[in-house]
Parts: sequence; C-alpha cells; structure tokens
Amino acid sequence: MELEDAITVTKINSNIGEIYLLIGWQSRSFEIFIYHNDSVWKGKFSANRLTGFSKNLLMPENEYLANIKQCLSDYKEDYLYELKNDFFYWKRKLDKDSIIIEGFLPVNIQTSPNISRIDLIDILLALNRHLCNKVSYFKNKYENIQNEYEKCLKDTEEFINLKVDMEKTLSKKFLNLLNLKKDEVVMLHNAESSHKML
Repeated sequence: MELEDAITVTKINSNIGEIYLLIGWQSRSFEIFIYHNDSVWKGKFSANRLTGFSKNLLMPENEYLANIKQCLSDYKEDYLYELKNDFFYWKRKLDKDSIIIEGFLPVNIQTSPNISRIDLIDILLALNRHLCNKVSYFKNKYENIQNEYEKCLKDTEEFINLKVDMEKTLSKKFLNLLNLKKDEVVMLHNAESSHKML
C-alpha cells in the first residue's frame, strides 16, 4: 500500500466546526485522530465494527470500507460529520429529510502532550515530500519515455527514407533493365525482318 493510501489527512466541516481527520488505514480497519483547535481525539474502527456495519447496510465488507475511505478521505457535501458524546459519526444525506448513519466509532480525548497539531503538520510535510518525490520520479520516467519515443521516431523516419531511396533505385534499375530488354527485342525483331528480306 502506498503511503498516500495508508495515511490520509482531511479537513472537514462538522457540528463543532472545522476538524482535521488523520487516518491510518489498514486492510479491514483504521485508526483515527481528530484535531479541533488544541484538542485531539483518538479512536479505532475495528474489523468487528466493519463486519457489523457492512451487514446492517447490506454491503460487502470491501465495498463498505471503500465507501468509508472515500467519505473520510475527501470532504463530501452530502455527508454530515459529527463529534458528540465521545463518538464520531458520518451520516449520508439521502434527501432533504432522510439521513442514514453509515458509521460511527468511539473516540477518547487525548491528554498526552505528545499528540498535538505539530504531529499533523509533520505528517502532512512527510506526505508532501513523498508525493513530490513520486511526481519527480514519474516526471523523469515520462522524460525518458519521451526521449526514447523521439529516438525511435527519428530511427523510423531514417529507415523509411532509406527504404524509399532503395525502392527508387530498384525501380530505376528495373526500368533500365526493361528498356535494355526492349531494345534487344527491337534489335532482334529488326534483324529477323532483315534476314527474311534476304
């Protein structure tokens, strides 16, 4: 799993205002840190919770987890995000009057001085460096492919020019040979006509 898929940071609007979600994704679960002002909450969405919610929503587990990842990795206008009573909820608005709770998990406020917004900034910087390196890698790869393409194009054009020149030369030789044979036939025909007259 790529770093940008394993860790996501998202800024969303919630019932308590703007919050940041830092999520560490695993194959069947995830760990979440919720940052709001100077407070940080931490929670874990377990594999058992995944199984329970996917059954309740009549979805395969992998599809349900993909939906969670999509709605928590990008702010979605059709979702409500709430942090209340030590639970974090994500709810989808079906229409003006209908809302479905797609998931929730218990969260605990962190009192440890080690967890702070600085951690979030450091993670964002690390993700940014990783993505910059990835962009640089693909840019170099693209440039190499472009150079290889231009070299192949040049070689192909040279080959086509060489082929055209060879075909022209062969055509001239063939024409010369035909003309030579034609002249011989005319000479033989003339010689035969002269011979008959004698």
